[in-house]
Amino acid sequence: MSTAKPLHVLIAGGGLSGLALAQGLIKDGHTCEVFERDAGDTRKIGYYLHMNADGGEALRRCLPADLFELYAQTSRRTYERRESVVLDDQLNELSSQPHLGPPNEGERPHTGVHRRTLRAILRARLGDAFHPGQPVTGYQETPGKVTVTLAKGGTARGDVLVGADGIRSAVRGQKLPGTTVIDTGVRGLGVFGRTPLTPELAAQLPPQLFEGVIIAADRKGSRLLIAVYRPRQRPQDAAAAIAPDVTLEPVGDYVMISCSVPPGTVIPPAAQSTDGTPAMLRDAMLAAIEGWHPAARALVASVDLNSIFVIPFGFLEPAPPWEPSRVTLVGDAAHAMLPTLGLGANLALRDAAHLLGQLSAAACGEAALVPAIGAFEQGMRDYVYPFMRMTSEHDKQFGGGALEGR
Repeated sequence: MSTAKPLHVLIAGGGLSGLALAQGLIKDGHTCEVFERDAGDTRKIGYYLHMNADGGEALRRCLPADLFELYAQTSRRTYERRESVVLDDQLNELSSQPHLGPPNEGERPHTGVHRRTLRAILRARLGDAFHPGQPVTGYQETPGKVTVTLAKGGTARGDVLVGADGIRSAVRGQKLPGTTVIDTGVRGLGVFGRTPLTPELAAQLPPQLFEGVIIAADRKGSRLLIAVYRPRQRPQDAAAAIAPDVTLEPVGDYVMISCSVPPGTVIPPAAQSTDGTPAMLRDAMLAAIEGWHPAARALVASVDLNSIFVIPFGFLEPAPPWEPSRVTLVGDAAHAMLPTLGLGANLALRDAAHLLGQLSAAACGEAALVPAIGAFEQGMRDYVYPFMRMTSEHDKQFGGGALEGR
């Protein structure tokens, strides 16, 4: 895309939305810098990500053609049913509902990805534009520019600052200081792990577990999320064939699980975890699903202990409209929501694509920059805020409401 006046965009945060925006800016002829808090890529942040057309088409807009193809080929094989499905504790179907989001059809619909694979694709070719271990702590707006302050000292200057720095965003803390994070802790689901999908285990699983995104539930309040990842093509093979300059880690077939633990289970903070914590959590999950279908118990019993981690959930209340400026927000920094409907990543990627469109339109002289940013923000609020409210009523929304009252 030809721009009359390319922009230099500062991006606080190297998560999915920040990296997707960076790829799109470069694709459209702009320059950018991404300031990421993590110095390395070892933090456990999840495994399987459900993708719908919001997220997938945003990746098509932001990524160069070969990297988009790499995303599509490393996504899981097309579901038999593109629905959210609720099963009982004996894995009998109770209800289902089409996935939320726009239509998702065609020969190769968007399905689901391994998070680390997608992150590696989004990181590809950014080079010196990516700054790990350098979080943004604050900013200052001056006429025509924005300057950020970095945690390790130093500053950077650009035309626009995008806060993509997550639920506890430093950028949002300065721009919208009245916004607070609502912590919900670990409730129902929140202990995650990855179970290798061996031929022996696959033979034990009923066919419906391969058909979509599943939550099984009993009448005592225990729940088990089940998401199978079997890619269309092995990541390392796809990279070699499509984008040989990109290195992707080998990933075997697996089932991502997230399971309840019994009430009163003490879950230590990550910093206080010991070598025995993963086995304790696995045993707690097994206790929560005592008496369930043998396949459900096999999924939990076979979990890779090194893969287990805990996510204390939190969310934001929708913020009232704010005055647009050269500083804006995307993803969890703008609208963190509970993950139970599988929408957060998709909406964050949608933000990146829609902001990219407005920034490039402004650079081409089709709109003034700040009003273009304001148009993005209003469109984001109009589209995302209803989903934020829906996630707070998860039991009514997932799978047609069969979780409600269970």
